Amino acid sequence: MKELIEWLITNKVSYKVIDDEVIEIIGFGKMFFEDTDKIQSIFKKNKDGALVFNSMEQPSVLIEEGINYAVFKFGNNFYYTDLRKDFKLNILKYIGEKVPPSQQFEYANLGIHTPYELLNGSFMPKSWVEKAQFCRHPGIGICDQNTMAACFNLQKECEAKNLKFVFGYSLNFIEGENKIGAKVYVQTQKGLQNLLRIQKAIMVDSSDKTIQFDELIRRGDGNIIVLNKYSSFWIKDNKEAVWDLQDNFIDVFFQVDLSEYKAERIDVKVLNAAKLYFDEIYQDKEFDLPPVLLTDCYYLDRDDAKNKIILNKVAEGAAHEQSEEQFYKDVDDHYSLFEQLFDSEKWDIPALFQECCDNSMDILENANARFDNTRNFMPKYDLTLEEARKYGSAHNMFNQLLDEGFERLVPKGKEEQYRKQMEYEKYIIESTNNVDYLLVQYDTCNWARQNGILVGCGRGSAAGSLLLFLLGITLIDPIKYDLIFERFLLPERAGLYPSETTIISEDISSNDFIEITLENGKTIKVDKDAELIVKREAEHDSIVVYADEIQEGDDILFDNRDVLFTINEL
Repeated sequence: MKELIEWLITNKVSYKVIDDEVIEIIGFGKMFFEDTDKIQSIFKKNKDGALVFNSMEQPSVLIEEGINYAVFKFGNNFYYTDLRKDFKLNILKYIGEKVPPSQQFEYANLGIHTPYELLNGSFMPKSWVEKAQFCRHPGIGICDQNTMAACFNLQKECEAKNLKFVFGYSLNFIEGENKIGAKVYVQTQKGLQNLLRIQKAIMVDSSDKTIQFDELIRRGDGNIIVLNKYSSFWIKDNKEAVWDLQDNFIDVFFQVDLSEYKAERIDVKVLNAAKLYFDEIYQDKEFDLPPVLLTDCYYLDRDDAKNKIILNKVAEGAAHEQSEEQFYKDVDDHYSLFEQLFDSEKWDIPALFQECCDNSMDILENANARFDNTRNFMPKYDLTLEEARKYGSAHNMFNQLLDEGFERLVPKGKEEQYRKQMEYEKYIIESTNNVDYLLVQYDTCNWARQNGILVGCGRGSAAGSLLLFLLGITLIDPIKYDLIFERFLLPERAGLYPSETTIISEDISSNDFIEITLENGKTIKVDKDAELIVKREAEHDSIVVYADEIQEGDDILFDNRDVLFTINEL
């Protein structure tokens, strides 16, 4: 129990000791402490031979007493499992209420490096978001070196938790003979477009993964730039270049990151750069270059520091810039470092710290750029003149190519099985608006084969799709080899959650119909006895009505496939 309490204190989790075996995590629940030193294994077999958690107490008895969790040490960490559910290993961090900070400064951590910065950063955006929530921070920002790959993932995780987010990007720019480190933070949609151009300049157009100063300032619109913690030496001697940055970016800041390094030479370099900035640049009105508290974080907690060392050794055979302090800190951690390093007789430490925190919040709060995930940005397939004469439309071409492939490739006697699977996959592909995507792939593979370029028989999950096989994109029959289409495109992943909608059926002969004019101006004819699922303003839930009971203003809940294709083809 003593080790457990030390763990909770280290991770700043609020707790209350109930007795020698039970502890309460404030805002989460009571936990029974399993002393793993007294058992040989954390698992045992139940009467059915299945592995279950090896608790010294009956879970049902604990649950009756309001104790829903068991906590135990495994390796060097403490974990917990919910006794009401199947066993799951959950690390005992970022749950319940955090110990309130002593310092009441609002701060946003903008220095996160994710695993998308290969073999340097660690922990996926979801984990960083969990810690941000635990610390009661209003949002977070990432700044991976030379990659934007984590941006969309960050957006999804933050939106799911109602946190603000800002896309950042660490880079090196070339000005004259100088190579300077900086971070660009996106504020507007224009800024996001410019950051994409910066990414291209570095990763496509450059041979050494840098960007020229002139190109960088061309891409300042909609963005903020933060000059890194070593840059004060360059800043002092290049006032006009700093002014160029200020003229082209929304704002320019100096990065305040006073994290300690294991190597004294690196530590001294950081401290000397910070000293130069605060002594000669900070209060110089000609520079007008404010500080922002922005610490590079490569792992979640101090005890994860080994992650970066291991990753660096895999990448380069040696760890570089080793530190045990590049973790996600709260304001107390940062403030204590300011108190250690700044002379309180010379500096108003609370006011200086407040300014650094406020600037981090300004960057976060003014960041309004996001990726639009409501539309499909896949290019539309352009028919050649010959294809237009033969098929009329891309959708019709898609259907005819499938029919031709069906006739050519389906084994005799198995038509019903293959057609059922084909129609299922067609519904998913059409409902998710991926028809053009498949046609582009068909055209690419077709052109390559016609021009003597080798094309693989199938790759990864694509081989699980019957449609790709019938189109000739892959050459493996997925039904013959029991391959799974859902590995290629899971309906839920594509947004096709089960729901009640109106599905337009095949054509029927009817002399008793009504005409319904849709919002887009199209008119459809519907048999008067057709049942429609609608949302009506006066009703809380959707209701089912006959077509002749439809009212003006009713919102017919059409199936997405019908919205995209059927209605447009009627």
